[in-house]
Amino acid sequence: MSTHGKNVFVPFPRYENAVFVGDSAIEALAELKIFGKALIGGGLPNMQYFHPNEKLLECTSCVMQDQRVLTTAIRRGEIEYVLLENNPDSDINPALLAPKLEAEGVQVKILTIFQDPTETLLEIGRVFGEETRAGRIVREYRLQQEQLKRYSPLSPQSILALLAIRHPLDDRIFLFALSDASELSKDLYPALCAHNPIKEADYKTVIPGLVEIEDLSFFLAFNPDWIAITGDYLGIQRALAQFQIHERIVPDALAKNKVFTVPYYGKPLAVRRPRILKLWREAAETAARVK
Repeated sequence: MSTHGKNVFVPFPRYENAVFVGDSAIEALAELKIFGKALIGGGLPNMQYFHPNEKLLECTSCVMQDQRVLTTAIRRGEIEYVLLENNPDSDINPALLAPKLEAEGVQVKILTIFQDPTETLLEIGRVFGEETRAGRIVREYRLQQEQLKRYSPLSPQSILALLAIRHPLDDRIFLFALSDASELSKDLYPALCAHNPIKEADYKTVIPGLVEIEDLSFFLAFNPDWIAITGDYLGIQRALAQFQIHERIVPDALAKNKVFTVPYYGKPLAVRRPRILKLWREAAETAARVK
């Protein structure tokens, strides 16, 4: 698609010889095209697809308990500094590691995550001396928000959101339905006038919001208006294809091809919410036109 004549700002990537710790910090930095040498996060599914050039070390909760993987990476990778996410609203706040790391001689930078994503982006500009870059990204974010407000309200719809996670080492696929307790459902569905048929209270979940799927037919029996595919698209499409081969009764959403690949959403992706919501809205509008 040509962008000729449009004011589209795509900054040159900036690569830091650093370890970034915390999903919200990692994704906010990526929005400004600032990338680290290694990452500690993992709260977002299939993270390896979005950060193919950065080494994924371990999960944030892991490093909070034991810093040996981090300190080994610092030594072997000749890392200049560690950036720690300061997220007071999160159950896990990497910034609490700062005193211990600094006592070991590690240079530490702190990035505060604000409830307003634009404040986080501006903070990145201050921390990295990229105020101009941050200001442009913030203006684009606010413009996208305003454009969303001008859209007409959607008719109520029932959306079944599926998530597939591919194991980064052995290619196993884990399939989930996103319940009404998921951040995606709580944040995006109201803006779409959408209803989530999967109620968290009806299931036993290990991770809140993620209902593990053993029998896909049970969830398709809710007969949603359309099906959202997130995460590893091929993993879900394969499961849906197998269902159609073996089942005689196929729900309308499958029979009428109202199955759409849309981005996953979680709080660490708040800096991309307007773009993500726009794609979900486009899918919802398309589904509504199919009778």
